[in-house]
Amino acid sequence: MDIKTEVREFIAASFLPDQSAAAVDDAMPLITSGIIDSVGMLSLVDFLECRFAIEFLPREIDVQSLDTVAQIEELICRKRSLASARKE
Repeated sequence: MDIKTEVREFIAASFLPDQSAAAVDDAMPLITSGIIDSVGMLSLVDFLECRFAIEFLPREIDVQSLDTVAQIEELICRKRSLASARKE
C-alpha cells in the first residue's frame, strides 16, 4: 500500500467516520477546513511517525506541512530520503 492510501485510510477512520478513504483527495484541506484540529494533529503525527518510521521536528508540525495528503506524502518522502542519505 502506498503512502497516500495509508494516510487517506487513517484520516477517514479517525476524522471522517461517515466517509470512505476515497473521499479524501490529495488537495483536500485537512487542518484549514477544520477536519483535523490541534489534538488531531498530534494523533496524525503519532500515526505517521509509527507507521513510516520517521521523526518529526516541532517546527514540522504545522499547517504548511500537514494540511493535505499531498503535503504529508511530500514530507514523508523527504524525511525518508534524508534518513537514507545519512545512513550511506
